[in-house]
Amino acid sequence: MTAKRLSSRIEALQPSATLAIKARAAELRRQGLDIIDLSAGEPDGVPPIEAVEAAHKAIDDGKHTYTPVPGIPALREAIAELYCSRWGLDVGPSQVMITMGGKQALFNLAQSLFDPGDEVILFSPYWVSYPPQLQLAQAKPVILRTRPEQGFQPDIDEIRTAIGPRTRAILVNSPSNPSGCVVERHRLEAIAQLAKDHDLWLISDEIYDAITYDGAENPCLASLSDDAATRTIVVNAVSKTFAMTGWRVGWIVAPEQVVRACSKIQGHSTSGVCEVNQRAALAAISAPRDFLQPILVGLDRRRRLLATALSAMDGIEVGPLPQGAFYLFPSVAGLFGCRTPKGDVLTSALEVASYLLDEAKVAVVPGEAFGEERCVRISYATRPDRIEQGAARIAAALSHLQ
Repeated sequence: MTAKRLSSRIEALQPSATLAIKARAAELRRQGLDIIDLSAGEPDGVPPIEAVEAAHKAIDDGKHTYTPVPGIPALREAIAELYCSRWGLDVGPSQVMITMGGKQALFNLAQSLFDPGDEVILFSPYWVSYPPQLQLAQAKPVILRTRPEQGFQPDIDEIRTAIGPRTRAILVNSPSNPSGCVVERHRLEAIAQLAKDHDLWLISDEIYDAITYDGAENPCLASLSDDAATRTIVVNAVSKTFAMTGWRVGWIVAPEQVVRACSKIQGHSTSGVCEVNQRAALAAISAPRDFLQPILVGLDRRRRLLATALSAMDGIEVGPLPQGAFYLFPSVAGLFGCRTPKGDVLTSALEVASYLLDEAKVAVVPGEAFGEERCVRISYATRPDRIEQGAARIAAALSHLQ
């Protein structure tokens, strides 16, 4: 065995499928092809002007030095106040930690909460990085499959059955990436009760919390009861709500011992988040939220536009219209067994996505990346004309199948 080998953990780790699709689409675009990218996991808007101006001011003011590992006090205080005023939580700045996006928040938590062999319950379809992050912590993801025909709502009886002696946490993502499912309140309450009964952590990824439609009720999981507040760790970021994906500012709201533990991990990895970005995030969070309503109206129109177009295509099943995020997650199982013009037989969502990219020049994400091999994720966070063009190209490509 050579001393230059890579670790077995990394050898077993698969790269992010969503980033791989994006990279492939970008490469085709560099070759001069007109690729319609419906794979994007980010809004197509711009950050609030207050955030941009705050970043400029921070640069002008010389905010170029190291920051405290858990975040600058002003931002931690603003986030604590946000959860107090919006959800009635009794949260102080010491219960808030700033991270480099929601992804690092979740990574820190996996490293801080779990020992080898500990089990974490999560639901498929899931965000692509949940299982790998748990595996890097040598924890075991226990994946419960949800069903398209039920709107991808989690089954409480299945959760109850899955809880065992090594279970340490339940991970909830509502609204969901990739399905757009907003978990119903009574199900959230039942999950919180199960966590109380079995003394489990609740990890609530609420990064899409502001992006909901049709009056969907979407409470913060920590706000459901006094007990839930003591065991829930909320993860969020400025990425989706404020169109600031590249700024890499996220946070956790958690019991103090969790914040201290995550600070240890971050202190030995990335240290504190760039202050310029934290000042921009502070301005975004503090700005009037009326900017969001026209964005939601526009996203809702695009949601319906894409759903209507896809529903008219043979072999694609949209199912119940999702009430959150900015994705549709239709089943393409009806296309399995079809033959492409090159003679290939489609047998998986991955093959369907590859066919659409090659034949239609439309990028979507195969459901295998999310633990659901029957579906593809299609983002509508792009211009309506590109959605229409993309849908027309998909329809044309499907018409060539036999």
